Amino acid sequence: MKKIVVLLFTVFTIFTLSACGTSVHEDLQENEWNVVATNGEAYTADFHADTVTFQLGDMFTTGYTYSLNEDETEFSMRENAESEPVTFTVSQENDEYRFIANTEETKERYGDLTLTPIDQE
Repeated sequence: MKKIVVLLFTVFTIFTLSACGTSVHEDLQENEWNVVATNGEAYTADFHADTVTFQLGDMFTTGYTYSLNEDETEFSMRENAESEPVTFTVSQENDEYRFIANTEETKERYGDLTLTPIDQE
């Protein structure tokens, strides 16, 4: 009986701690990101509640609205309400995120993206 109680307590603790993790949406907003694309471009990204700003050096800045699906595995962004969404599959490796283009057209235009947090010391 004691082993069952210990096992249940352990499972409950692991479940509780895993539920306390930061969501992708929150993590994206908490950092500024270096973005490296497979099409050769590199720039920074700054995420807010539903907008993202990309900046290439000091000369070019563009913004998009974005959303994540419910399980935070798909990222979609639009330049404006009339434009078609650009969609990526999201995965995380340590503190980096990989955004893999869902279509060949997206891959040609934007590439697959690797986002690395910028150290803010």
